[in-house]
Amino acid sequence: MTSALAFQFTSVRTRVVYGKTLVGLKHTAKDAEDARVSTDWIEMPPEDVERLVKTLQDALAELASK
Repeated sequence: MTSALAFQFTSVRTRVVYGKTLVGLKHTAKDAEDARVSTDWIEMPPEDVERLVKTLQDALAELASK
């Protein structure tokens, strides 16, 4: 059986690559032995981040209505 990770925080960065702005997200959690586990940086343009935020807000609103 696999134990779930305990989410700790998300890091955010911005950078410009070939003249385009990218927003990077990196999630960090702790495993069952309290060891830190991190994802790679996931980078996307600002408009994708806006869609992601809207999707998360919609999901939270749906959960709140139940």
